Amino acid sequence: MLKAVHLLSMRQLVFLFMFCTTIVHYSSAQVGNTVYDTRQYKKGVYKTFKEFRSNNPSITGSLVVKNKTAAAQVYLLASPNELRIIDSTGQEQKVKKYWGYSDGTAIYIKDNGLNKLEEIGYYCIYKVNAITSVPVNRATGGMVFENTPPPAADKRVLNLATGDVYDLTMFNLRRYILPQDTTLLREFMEDKQNKTRLVYYIQKFNKRNTPNW
Repeated sequence: MLKAVHLLSMRQLVFLFMFCTTIVHYSSAQVGNTVYDTRQYKKGVYKTFKEFRSNNPSITGSLVVKNKTAAAQVYLLASPNELRIIDSTGQEQKVKKYWGYSDGTAIYIKDNGLNKLEEIGYYCIYKVNAITSVPVNRATGGMVFENTPPPAADKRVLNLATGDVYDLTMFNLRRYILPQDTTLLREFMEDKQNKTRLVYYIQKFNKRNTPNW
């Protein structure tokens, strides 16, 4: 009888060990599957938002970012930079119709040029590149640049669950972002310094909330 009980206990222990090993293996396999739960970004070009979110670029190879002069941006209405890939012959080819790319360390979204994601969370934050001067032909015949008003917001946020992009403004925080967290929205509305703390509230929202998709 004691021997049977002993055998039963051993079988239970073996089963428990196998069960725990399976769970650990499964959990490990899940870690790092998306840009949200890893910082080991795969190097390459994301053709779509979905590829970015899953940390799975479909285009790989040697990538080069070419910056443009301010004059070229103004005259050609061009973005500040563009992404190129080096083909098998060593020639640079412009990458077209893509969402963004990763250099293996950071991630860049294509939005009037390539902008580095400063923070990746429920809402990813990045700085907006914008042309801040226009050419003016003076009577002297020389071409100069005069400053233009800055854009409505110097930063934008990307919703990691939906792919929606918002200018980082008071209105968008009140209307679209913080209503998902009523407690934080109330704090924001009562904060007399909230206008200068927009990034702070995005970061706090990210800490308190997890995106679902």
